[in-house]
Amino acid sequence: MFRLKLTIIDDLVNSRLIPSLSPEEMPEFVDADIRTGGEAPSPPDGGAMLILTENAALARSTVDLPDTYVVFVGEYEDAADIVWKLYDLWADWDGKYLHDRALMTVSRILYRYEKIFHKHLLDATIDTVPDMLWYKRLDGIHTMVNTAFTDIVHRTREDCIGKDHFYIWDAPRPEEGNDFACAESEETAISTGKTSICDEPVTTREGLKQFTTYKTPIYDPFGNVYGTVGVGHDVTNFSNLGIELAILVESLPFPMVIFTPDHKVVRMNSDFAGISGADIDNTDDFDYPRWKASCLTAEGEAAEDKGTHSVIQEFRMEAPSDTRYYKLTELEIHDFFGNLSGYFVTLQDLTYQRNYEKTIIKAANTDTLTGINNRRFFYNYLAANYRRPMILFYMDLNGFKAINDEFGHNKGDEVLIRTAEFLKAYFPSCTCARLGGDEFIVAADLRDETQARSQMIKFDKALTDYFAELGIDLSISVGISKTDGVSQDMDAFVHEADMRMYEAKKKCHRKSGACPR
Repeated sequence: MFRLKLTIIDDLVNSRLIPSLSPEEMPEFVDADIRTGGEAPSPPDGGAMLILTENAALARSTVDLPDTYVVFVGEYEDAADIVWKLYDLWADWDGKYLHDRALMTVSRILYRYEKIFHKHLLDATIDTVPDMLWYKRLDGIHTMVNTAFTDIVHRTREDCIGKDHFYIWDAPRPEEGNDFACAESEETAISTGKTSICDEPVTTREGLKQFTTYKTPIYDPFGNVYGTVGVGHDVTNFSNLGIELAILVESLPFPMVIFTPDHKVVRMNSDFAGISGADIDNTDDFDYPRWKASCLTAEGEAAEDKGTHSVIQEFRMEAPSDTRYYKLTELEIHDFFGNLSGYFVTLQDLTYQRNYEKTIIKAANTDTLTGINNRRFFYNYLAANYRRPMILFYMDLNGFKAINDEFGHNKGDEVLIRTAEFLKAYFPSCTCARLGGDEFIVAADLRDETQARSQMIKFDKALTDYFAELGIDLSISVGISKTDGVSQDMDAFVHEADMRMYEAKKKCHRKSGACPR
């Protein structure tokens, strides 16, 4: 943002303005040096000066200094001879009004320089554009053009501003049979509020030239269409297009390649070559369809947009060190007559997003203490598999509260972690989860009921023996339920296992470690 360096000279009698005016309350982006009385110095290097004075002689001696703004506080008659040169003329108000008026004046000066600065930015920006660029009012009058525009039309900027298309291009007016104004594209841009692209032939002093023009509507502060801004790219000389295309393709920040209709490479950038393994210096041997079929694995369905003749699909690619995910976009290129002339293919690396999504999903579905699935994951699993016959083991650790009370919560946490580890070891192909507290659950395929019950007995004994060796008296109450996936809903299925677990818990004799099922 532009910053204004401003020296303020307060030459008002009895310091009616100073010290009430301070640099801290200056408008944003104004660096003010406030001085009281004395001779007015020259404006600061690279800045401006504001003089507030009641002294008509001082006003006369400084009013013509460059970048100097003189405000005379007093009667009109005292400065009548220079009033048209003054920045402002104030009446002899009190200090508070002078203070506020001074701040308003500083803001006005800042706004003036900001306008100059932004006008310079605009001029400098459009003159760096290698293509023709112009601004045009609704009535067709040009209000600004860049140097590329003036070079092509062989006119000065002053000769172009305020003139219409036909004057600038020495073209016959519409009533004389002119066909080269491309007014239709401007009307399309204005009516749709979007950029309109037009292939426009124009008669110049060098003969007929072909331009690709981009015209976009511009609006005034009230939302009314003011006119259009246009960019014209000269495509008459096609001999340079190959070089321009190569530069463009290589400079794009994503992997891309352009093919002929039979998938012969026209241009490929090094990013695409690096992913596909193609030889960037010899792309004739690159077989895109074969590479796509052998190296990319589809992740989801393809999305086809018939309006843009494009197909977008996500793929997975197994790299030597990791798995990469890409969004592949294949866009058909059509010539002026609608014939297929090639393909424009890009890759967007989605690996970070997909890995991040997996991390979030895993965190949302994993019990943070034990590392196995949590309640959320388990109920989602049941919802997705509610029609499958299965057997459920609903478990609760007997005496867990006593372990926390006797050994502390750290030991209790260790018991839960070890229980989860035993579950994963004894039920590697089943779905296990910690529901919360000291409750765990295992879902197994009903076809493996005999094996699952056998594993539960082994698990129970192994876990109990393990903790017994550590001097911890621990046993498990288990409730078992089965469903064929048809006659019982999942809520009733889980509730049945829960109730049976509590029945078993009531019958459990902690001293003997025997807990009937």
